Amino acid sequence: MKNETLFGEQDGLEMNDEGVGSWTAEKYRQFQLYAHQFTQGMKGKWKSLAYLDLYAGSGQSRIPDTNEILLGSPLIALSLDVQFDHYVFCEKNQKRLEALQKRVAKRFPRAKVKYIYGDCDDPSFQIGDAIPKNALTLCFVDPYSIGIHFSTIFSLSQCRKIDFLCLLASRMDAGRNPHNYPKEECKKVDILLGSETWREDWEKSKEGLVREPNLGDFICREFSRKMEGLGYLPTELHEMRPIKDDGGRVLYHLALFSKSEKAKHFWEQASKYSNPQRDLF
Repeated sequence: MKNETLFGEQDGLEMNDEGVGSWTAEKYRQFQLYAHQFTQGMKGKWKSLAYLDLYAGSGQSRIPDTNEILLGSPLIALSLDVQFDHYVFCEKNQKRLEALQKRVAKRFPRAKVKYIYGDCDDPSFQIGDAIPKNALTLCFVDPYSIGIHFSTIFSLSQCRKIDFLCLLASRMDAGRNPHNYPKEECKKVDILLGSETWREDWEKSKEGLVREPNLGDFICREFSRKMEGLGYLPTELHEMRPIKDDGGRVLYHLALFSKSEKAKHFWEQASKYSNPQRDLF
């Protein structure tokens, strides 16, 4: 597998147009590297492997500045040398979901894929038996902002062996709103963390400091702490993969949450080789 598998081609179908920029290729390259490690390392050790994409999109994105077309995470997951046994793609935008279905049907007609139309953060949303209970599942959580509901993560983690690879809009969203998000009337971070008491910890984190800490970094740490409460291994900020723009500014943090030390090792390997000049494959 080579890095050019990240790139798609014009096909006249709907494309993702939110949360797309020069950094998108870096995000997908890191995802590709880890998913490769995951399937290579776990195939045959479990009855089956499953891939769940909560914000699947249309399967392709166009970079505005360069007009480059990138494959989305669903098509990247389907392109791996070692395949998952089950794929579940969730999307709340019907046009994007229809475009994804057409792209998958054309490129991977034999893949075992289930599509779920709906908002994964809606309390009524259910994936039902789309994923076998005895499967080891990798769930990619790639929202356009910090809008993921912790209740969604909690619900999916119950009675399943599931790892989460989460894109946290630490600097792109949270870090740019350090004065708005802590306001009592703003509930966005409350929903992300599943907590209404995080503001107290935020204020404590500033004690004794001359310069105010970055709210986005704080939220990453708090989210990791919440995942620990679900039984996942600790994930420190330095273990998260920073996703940067062309100027080297951090926009997002990509974080793995697993209960397995082996998965943590795979993540370290993927991060080590995420530089496009180094070839893991």
